[in-house]
Amino acid sequence: MSELSPVAEDALRVVVGLGTVVVLPLGLRLLGDRAVPRSRSLLWPLAGLLAAVSVWLPVGAPAALLATPFAAACLVLAVCTVRVRTFPVAVALATPLVGAAALVAERAGWGLLGFSGGYLALTVPHMLFAGFGACLVVGLVAQTTATPLTRVAGVAVPPGVLLVLAGYFVSDAAELVGAVVLTAGLWCAAAATVGLVGSRTARLLLRVGAVTIAVSMLLALWWAVGEATGLAHPSLSWMAVTHGVANAVGFVLCSLLGLRLLPTTPQPPGLTYAEIGATQAGRLPQGYRHLRVRHLLMSGATTLDLASVGDALLRWRVHEAALVQVLPDGPEAVPGLRVVSRPGAGPVSLPVPCEVVWVERTTDRVGFAYGTLPGHPFRGEEAFTVERDDAGDLWFVVTAFSVPDRWWVRLAGPLTVVGQRLYLRVLARGARRLAVVRQLGRVS
Repeated sequence: MSELSPVAEDALRVVVGLGTVVVLPLGLRLLGDRAVPRSRSLLWPLAGLLAAVSVWLPVGAPAALLATPFAAACLVLAVCTVRVRTFPVAVALATPLVGAAALVAERAGWGLLGFSGGYLALTVPHMLFAGFGACLVVGLVAQTTATPLTRVAGVAVPPGVLLVLAGYFVSDAAELVGAVVLTAGLWCAAAATVGLVGSRTARLLLRVGAVTIAVSMLLALWWAVGEATGLAHPSLSWMAVTHGVANAVGFVLCSLLGLRLLPTTPQPPGLTYAEIGATQAGRLPQGYRHLRVRHLLMSGATTLDLASVGDALLRWRVHEAALVQVLPDGPEAVPGLRVVSRPGAGPVSLPVPCEVVWVERTTDRVGFAYGTLPGHPFRGEEAFTVERDDAGDLWFVVTAFSVPDRWWVRLAGPLTVVGQRLYLRVLARGARRLAVVRQLGRVS
């Protein structure tokens, strides 16, 4: 930390400890287990405590070793970005890993991407408070109140954080652009918190956070303008003691504590869309992406073939034959039954919860539909049916309507349609295997 004064170094150590031991575990508790597994576990603050101790030790292997568990914990958080709904919260979970990597490198006395010493040390609190803390505040406020201010904050703050980080590598001018974008977003978020309804203590904490960020970001703009133009501006040490401490304690900590004291609205346990059962009638609702797929299973099928393959579909054997992991609450699809499929593999598999909304058994169609539950990356409904047409051909038919309900699904855009069609092709292959087995058994 040779670029910083002794006072600034000590202030930086205290701020890092506050971030790793208090702010990050507090933020994870606010997010809950749906976003981060075991969000209330003492392992999070314990890993943070080891990192907090490491910054007071001399640079060397012991200090780097103590910081390593925190880096591993931040890697877990980065993986959890796929579980969250909004981009600000995803950035909040991803950026601590950047800070943790900088911490390990600085504590070991290494360089990282051309940086060392004080600049690496300053990256740690920036990623903990501008990255994790500020983005999390924006994401949580947006969940509490949807206003034009929160929408601007959600669009501006995550790119602002990343632009400031990119400015380290590009130029002082790029860092200035990032500071302007970040300031605009944080001021909008602060203004939005002032109107939130809660206890007197919650309102006081949120107002302290709003006032603090309004002032401290003026200091950030002053410093960024000075770096880009050569005008007189505060030193890094002065910024660490003023802007850094104010952001950490006055804005992030006070805002998170204030949000924690706000009355919570429990998430409804039921389906996440309104048009329940629309796939059965065949008239799909507007405002969703529609999908209709048909795969031929066999020609010359009888009603017994339909009943046999349809029964396999309702008893999850089509999914089993397609090697798709499903965890239903019962052996057969019935309305109200809940089922979780797990696309992916091992620790990176994603639980996808659904509830069966209708089941049909007729002389020409057998199947069911399930709708999305909280935690599903989409909102909507999907129907799987086995149908026999007038020519005697047996078809596997999928009818669905959905919209993305996760930031990364929206970001993937048209690729999600490709993924859906590949998944349905896999299921159709499983249904075809069962149909072939049925046909061979009938012939023999």
